Amino acid sequence: MKTQLVIVSVVAALLAASTGVGFWMWSDTKAELTSTQTELANTEAELANTEAELANTEAELTSVEAELAEIEEVYPLRNFDDRSELVSWREDTGIVGEGLSYVDACLKLQEMGLLDGYILSIDIDVGDYDIYVSLTVIAGENFYMVYPDELEVYLITSVY
Repeated sequence: MKTQLVIVSVVAALLAASTGVGFWMWSDTKAELTSTQTELANTEAELANTEAELANTEAELTSVEAELAEIEEVYPLRNFDDRSELVSWREDTGIVGEGLSYVDACLKLQEMGLLDGYILSIDIDVGDYDIYVSLTVIAGENFYMVYPDELEVYLITSVY
């Protein structure tokens, strides 16, 4: 009887211990599951916010593209019709150096041209001892060179 009691006690202790270990493992797993579910809910919320932001950005892009299309209909970019239009525009800019670097003055002239609907390309030539910055412009059927520090425009060559 004593032996049976010892065996039953040992079995009961082992059963209790294994149940306790199983309970702690189950408890840890349940905590991990809860944590993972919380992370999933947070990630889904972030995804919903990101999708909403994307929708807003796409709506803004569509609006800006429509606005740009309207502007291009009214003010399409173009070349100058002829030399006299180019000379008149250049004189109206009033930019002759103005303490700006050649690059900054060319960028300013290019920006002003774009605002007026004209296409002006910045040209950079590297010489033996210096770098020359200017604007190349098409007026009529000719290429012209415009320097940022003078109002004169110079014929380069015919476009065709």
